Amino acid sequence: GQGDMGNLTEEQKMLLENVRRATKQKIAPAASELDRSGEFNWNTASLLWDLGVLQIMLPEGYGGWPHHPCHTLCLCIEEIAKGCASSALNLIIQAVGSFPIVHGAREEIRDRFLSRISNDRALVGYLVTEPAAGSDVASIKTTATRDRDEYVLSGTKCFATNGGVASFYSVLARTSKEGGHRGLSFFLVERDRPGVSVGRTENKLGQRGSNTTEVILDEVRIPAAHLLGEEGKGFLLAMNDFDMSRPAVAAQALGIAEGAFDVMV
Repeated sequence: GQGDMGNLTEEQKMLLENVRRATKQKIAPAASELDRSGEFNWNTASLLWDLGVLQIMLPEGYGGWPHHPCHTLCLCIEEIAKGCASSALNLIIQAVGSFPIVHGAREEIRDRFLSRISNDRALVGYLVTEPAAGSDVASIKTTATRDRDEYVLSGTKCFATNGGVASFYSVLARTSKEGGHRGLSFFLVERDRPGVSVGRTENKLGQRGSNTTEVILDEVRIPAAHLLGEEGKGFLLAMNDFDMSRPAVAAQALGIAEGAFDVMV
């Protein structure tokens, strides 16, 4: 079924038509090989950039979607997930990873990195989960210590989607000894900074075409201007980010179910 197309704008209908065609012709046929190899497919990523779907949640000046971006994101994810769950996850992580930059970066930092995303097709990662802190964000141990005009980050993050393929990451770290979620802050960290290394790549059961890794931060120095949002307010930024992305994860689940249903019928 095509869903209820009646409520969609002409632009949304055109975008979805393109996404549907690309999914049928290119993404779905490559899905089983992607799953077998368990390797990130740069050709599929390139196709998603061409379609304009990795840019949806960026501000309009950077190729973002002006009207109902979250709704549009969900519709595209649903379509792609019918053919390949891994490829649909690409849209989710790009939205999740860039959210703290879009909503928290200082103007000159924001412009530089959002331009890299839209012009250089940079992928973004989101470093929140740790071996002892998954859904319980309050248990995060990674630290960010202020040293004059820099922050020094140390810790290990796991289950990082795009961990090994992203150009930079939004990183949640503890900036104060204060317990729980009050002492957490977000930072923008480039992958090529000294002290950043990619640990093991997870060998998953499903969504294997999505790159999932450990990322280790060993006394990584970043400019203080790379703080995203306010110090100590990272938890709020993370929760707002999850509010945006949870419907997208649901849309992915719906697409997977619809794809399975079509195959079954």
